[in-house]
Amino acid sequence: MQLSAWPSDFFERKAGVGCPQCEEGRAPENAHGVRYFEGTTTDAYLQRRGPALGYSVVVFRGRHVGDAQSMTPQEHAAFWTEVSIVAKAIELAFGAVHLNFQLLGNADPHVHVHIVPRYDPDPAPCWPLPAKAWEASRELTSDELHAQVGTLREALANIPA
Repeated sequence: MQLSAWPSDFFERKAGVGCPQCEEGRAPENAHGVRYFEGTTTDAYLQRRGPALGYSVVVFRGRHVGDAQSMTPQEHAAFWTEVSIVAKAIELAFGAVHLNFQLLGNADPHVHVHIVPRYDPDPAPCWPLPAKAWEASRELTSDELHAQVGTLREALANIPA
């Protein structure tokens, strides 16, 4: 296996210099999606393009944190509590049978989690979603995107506090 160096600006971005997530702030919409949840320390965005209905990204907004191990215990608790609320909304809204949580940060070193709903039938039950499923993703139309955001917001309103 050939090894490669990290991009020259990765460590600066991980430290918060020029972090796109921090620069974007708590925008109601971004290049990737539309916000449907604004929590105390997170925002959840339905993605415009993804492998499955309800594919979302939840971004930590408490401060810049380049990786999960750099969060305080209180930040972890707040982050994962709100991720759980978003996950419940996805299940309620679209009937996902399972959810995959991907906390990567390789390209965007700011704490965020990708929530990938899984359905029945599924391209790879009991396995991670294959690359072909990601490659087959299509861009939602504006009407589809906003209808799904509405469905998610309705589901959020029905989650007990």
